[in-house]
Amino acid sequence: MEKLLEIAKRKVDSAEVFHTSYNENVLNFENYAVTELKSQSQSGFCLRVIKDGCIGISYTKNLVDRETLVDNAIDSLKGKVKADFVFPDNHAPKKFDTYDPEIKSLSCEKLLAYMKKSNDFVKPKTDGQLNSISGFGESKTKIINSNDLNVELDYSNYYAYQSIVYPGSYAGINTLLIANNYRDIPEKKMTKMIELYTKGLKEISVKSSSMQVIFTPGILYSLLWRLKSGANAQSIYEDTSPIKDKIGEQIFSEKLTIIDEPHSAVNPAARGFDDEGVPTRKFKVIENGVLKNFYNNLEYAAKLNVTPTGHGYKDAMWGGDAVSIAPAPTLANLTIVPGDDSFDDMIKEIKRGILVVGVLGAHSGNIPNGDFSIGINPGLYIENGEIIGRVKDGMIAGNIYDVMKRVTSIEDKVHITHSGIFPAIAFDDVKFS
Repeated sequence: MEKLLEIAKRKVDSAEVFHTSYNENVLNFENYAVTELKSQSQSGFCLRVIKDGCIGISYTKNLVDRETLVDNAIDSLKGKVKADFVFPDNHAPKKFDTYDPEIKSLSCEKLLAYMKKSNDFVKPKTDGQLNSISGFGESKTKIINSNDLNVELDYSNYYAYQSIVYPGSYAGINTLLIANNYRDIPEKKMTKMIELYTKGLKEISVKSSSMQVIFTPGILYSLLWRLKSGANAQSIYEDTSPIKDKIGEQIFSEKLTIIDEPHSAVNPAARGFDDEGVPTRKFKVIENGVLKNFYNNLEYAAKLNVTPTGHGYKDAMWGGDAVSIAPAPTLANLTIVPGDDSFDDMIKEIKRGILVVGVLGAHSGNIPNGDFSIGINPGLYIENGEIIGRVKDGMIAGNIYDVMKRVTSIEDKVHITHSGIFPAIAFDDVKFS
């Protein structure tokens, strides 16, 4: 990387080299039987250069030919893409215990034994089909630039997912564990999964109306996706955000505080810098319902003439190779502050409503405007504080800047999900059909 940077520095005004690598081993079960075992690894290098106020980019899977990589980045300058920003200076980012060296002692054989143990706990307690997936691996990110920046981080990761599938569908009740190394799925989590599945076995026909809805932590992303769009500096710059002039105003319920928290002790993906090398920090988006900040990357901080917030990530909603993706404004470590109610008490407080466990078509609706129209997959029907069955082919719809003003309760604990660290949240008067 250092040699590549030196070559680039001789030909351009400034340069950045980004390197990422990872390896992963994944084990799939379907109805308690192993269906897939795969191992994969990937590595790549991305070069960004700035010359005469324009930016160029090239990337490769190896550094066999550094000169050509630099020439390709310089050639891309012909696109005349303006770069009004500068790469960050060197700093000493905060470090976190995100790498457990014991991850190297894991193997596919051990993974098989661990998941079989968890699956065997579920099997005698339900007739439902259990599907599960588990995986472990390591990843590394390093960034250097012509301003003497030199930062790197290492992650180890382990996850285990189980889902009891309802007959005649692929919808189910699930549990998820994410950590930096192997740990048992708590029996309490699996017992709750079995309990909810059993209560939802009966199919219920429910008339279209407005009712209370509880979003479980794993599917809150379907609402927060809209907030991420609205608070994104790119949306502010392009004048597509409905909240662009609402800093300091109450836009959600005062019960809601939403923070990007990359330094959280419970976050297995904690980090001290983003994918551009900018320092990260605790960043309040919503505090007691009040809009506090918009987030940006280097590009959009420059366009709006504001300070970079450390949210430039090579992240793609629909997947993709990180090394080839340009950094974009992204809330990567979103956290919702927990409330005062236990999950069971939240259900007991519902006179008539839906517990949403899974969704289909989370992208449906006008995302920039905050609209959603989402299939429930599955949803458990609650009446007088009791789950009495499962709604089939149901949908919920609304606008987050309306619905999220009507929070009735928030769970008193948070759960690590693939999209953030969240509690369950109950909303009143949500349109159901």
